Parts: sequence; C-alpha cells; structure tokens
Amino acid sequence: MTRSTVSSVHSTTQPSSLRSTVSSNRNGKPQSKSMKHHFSTESKDFSGSSLKKLGSRLHGRKVIPLGTGRPTADFYPWEFLTIRGMVPHPPASSATGLDTAEYTITKHDSTYNLSNGLNYGPTVGSPSLVRFLTEHVEIMHRPPYADWSVKIAFRIFCNRGDTVLAERFTYPGAIEGAKLLGLAFEGVEMDVEGLQPEALQRILRQWDLSRGPKPHVLYTIPTGQNPTGATQSTERRQAIYDIAEEHDLIIIEDDPYYFLRMGAYQSNQESTAETSDLPSCLSLDRSGRVVRLDSAAKILAPGLRAGWVTASAQIIEKFVAYQEITTVEVNGPSQLMLWSLLGQTWGHQGFTSWLNHISSAYRTRRDALLRACDQYLPRDICTWDPPEYGMFLWLRLNWAKHPLFRNNMEPVESEDLLSEIAEKINNNAVENGVQVTKGLLFAPNQKPNGELQFRLTFAAAPAEEFEQAVKALGDAVRQEFSAICD
Repeated sequence: MTRSTVSSVHSTTQPSSLRSTVSSNRNGKPQSKSMKHHFSTESKDFSGSSLKKLGSRLHGRKVIPLGTGRPTADFYPWEFLTIRGMVPHPPASSATGLDTAEYTITKHDSTYNLSNGLNYGPTVGSPSLVRFLTEHVEIMHRPPYADWSVKIAFRIFCNRGDTVLAERFTYPGAIEGAKLLGLAFEGVEMDVEGLQPEALQRILRQWDLSRGPKPHVLYTIPTGQNPTGATQSTERRQAIYDIAEEHDLIIIEDDPYYFLRMGAYQSNQESTAETSDLPSCLSLDRSGRVVRLDSAAKILAPGLRAGWVTASAQIIEKFVAYQEITTVEVNGPSQLMLWSLLGQTWGHQGFTSWLNHISSAYRTRRDALLRACDQYLPRDICTWDPPEYGMFLWLRLNWAKHPLFRNNMEPVESEDLLSEIAEKINNNAVENGVQVTKGLLFAPNQKPNGELQFRLTFAAAPAEEFEQAVKALGDAVRQEFSAICD
C-alpha cells in the first residue's frame, strides 16, 4: 500500500533497546484504545519471523555470532562513503540560498557506520535514525496519546471481500494493492477541500450489509491530495475524525505532501508563503485509530525508497511482524544517507529549513504553471482550483461542449465515449510534446464516471518549459474540441 519500504518509530511498549527513542513529552498522556478487533483474520495471530525473534532474545548482550547468516564487515568491498550535500540556512538567518557540506561515513568509526549500515539491521530501522524520526514526529504532530510508535496496512486490517473507503479519486497504487488482496474500493464524494464528511457519514449510516461487511478502514490523502491537489481544512479533518470515532473506523493517513506548503495563489503578484497551521489527523487522534504514512520520496528523494509509519504500538507490532518476512528492513545505504544528512548534518532546525526551502521552490513552480494555464488553456472548457499544498493541479474539462455531446447525450450513457475523448487528448498532447495523466486512472473503477479530468504536476519538468508544455496541452484540447474553439 505504501510507496516505499517502511521504517518504524517505536513506543514505550517496545523492548528496552528502543525505549530511548521515546520523548518525555508523552508523560501524562492517556494510552490508546484497543484496535485489535480491527486486525484481519490473517494478521490476528501472526507475530512475525521466528528467526528474527532468536536475535531479539540477546537483549544487547555481546555474543560470538555462530548462529546468524550474515557475513562479517571484512568482506564488504567499501571502506568509506563520502557525500557532498546541501545545507539550508536557518530561518532566522539573513543569508539566502544553500551551502554545501561534505561528510564521510567510514566502515568502523562512530556508532552507526558502514559495517552495520551494509549489514542486516533491526527490522524497525537503525536506532539512530529511528530516534531522529521519533523526535521529528513529536515536534511536528504531538500525538495526544502516549503509546504511539513510528513504522502494509490493508493486509493487517482487512479480509477478502471487505470494502475500503477513500476519496472518489485517489492514488492508483492503493487501489491496485487493495484489489490484489480481494478488497473493493468505495469512492467518497469530494469538493474543493477534499473528502466530504457528509458523504462519508451517509455511506456509513446507509451501508447495505448485502454488499459485505460495513467498512472499517478509511484511506485518505488529506494534504495536497493525489490527484486533485485538494487540502482538508482543520474543521474538515476534525469532522472526518469525529465520524471515524462514531463508526469505529481506522484512518490510514497517507500524507507525503504535508510539508510542501505553498500558500494561496496570487495571479497578479508573487504569492506569499502564508499557510494555515493544519493539524495532521495523527495530531487529532485521541484513540490510536490513525495510521500515519510519511515518505522521504517527495521531500528528499524517491530513490531512497524510505518512509515511516506512526501508529499505536499494538498496530506497529503487526507492521514489524510483516516486514520481518517481506522487505525485512529499509536498505542500509539509504538509512546511512538519511542519518548522515538529518541526524549529523542538518538536525531538526536544518530539516525544517530544508522543508521551507523546497516549499518556496514549489510555490515558484506552481505559480509559473498556473500563469501558463491562465494564458494558454481554453477557459470556456478548462477549470481548476489553485492548490496550496503538494505538487498537483487537477484540470476539469467541460465535456458538454464537445461536439459529440451537442445533442445533450448523457455522459453516463457514454462512458466509452468519454474514455475515448480522454485518450485522444492524451495522445494529441504527447504528439505535441507534453505528457499529462488521465483522471480516470485515479477512480476506483478506472472509468470516467461522467467526468473528464487530467492531472498535471509542477514537480518534474524544468519551470522554464511550463509555457511550452501548457500551450501544447491547450492545443491538444482545442484539437479535440475544434468545432467549438475556433
């Protein structure tokens, strides 16, 4: 379900070797509610790898390793790794831009080095990196219960035949991963703020049990939503959480765009960095029903294939159990790179400065793309809402102005025709030299459902090519709607 291999940050209920990662700020907070009744039939009695458990019995004691199937560091052909990286200036600094710094990771020096980074390591991740991420979650989200942990999820919570609720348009990887497990996806209506609480409440209250068990898992992308770019307001997040409490829902908060904060778009002037202080679902979670997914992919680099999950300790135990027999752990070099950058070079203040830096860069890119849209897209056909977070722009096309619908043909009767129009525009755009993504790919049933949309991103292409790209897309739309765009 997640986009990358997952690490964990553990809580006070975990072994003593990991307890040092826990913040003292948890003192006085209540424990989470039991969520064990949500575990699937498969995961309920599954506790992980028996081989891994042999190592956990050592409790940190030094022993001669005749029982582990791993080579000594003497057989690793690397002696050191030197990395030159960026160092952002702190927020209070008057300096602009970025500095660079060089750091070297050796095979044996320091606590966390190549000898352990290139070896099999703890399933939950390197203690050094896990400690940093635990502190990061505490600083940014402050979960309101004590036994939370930072560490795929559908398999843990759902049985075959179950239905997962999600936004009407959502990340295709989640849809496809759920279908492989025999699960259905039910799309919940959206508006400019994302998932609508009223629609969620209606589905849950009116659920027909002949369709299968009432859903008990909600998968949501609350910030800079993929693909629509919508962001749930504080009030919207609280309303959704209250419904989850009422109906005993697990909320899977997939939030890789939370730190890409651009603020409101100003079409005639430079946009400001002002954004509302949005709470995460995790920070609203009184019960321990939120499973928060964070990723390095959007804020550092996707090739690291690293992310972290925060949830109650009882849920994290299941994540660890499954990871012990699947991916085993996040790859060592990625963890070394992350720890050297975050823990040894940047620190929490530096990490925050970096997030501010990339938010500013994304704001400049977003504004450039939106100005190009204003200039080159046919406004009588294309509409969009400027996103304040994330990296996506959701383009809606008025299919009713297409010549094939002049006779007031209902789109629900012409799903194949809408699919055909979307494919033609996509192909025309590629011929013109630009690639966009059809909106129907983000629907659970991968059908137009009476709508015609495309997803654009301002994250990948050079900003100086946005005008050329959007003009090419506008020409592709006009080519398909040619009878009414002359």
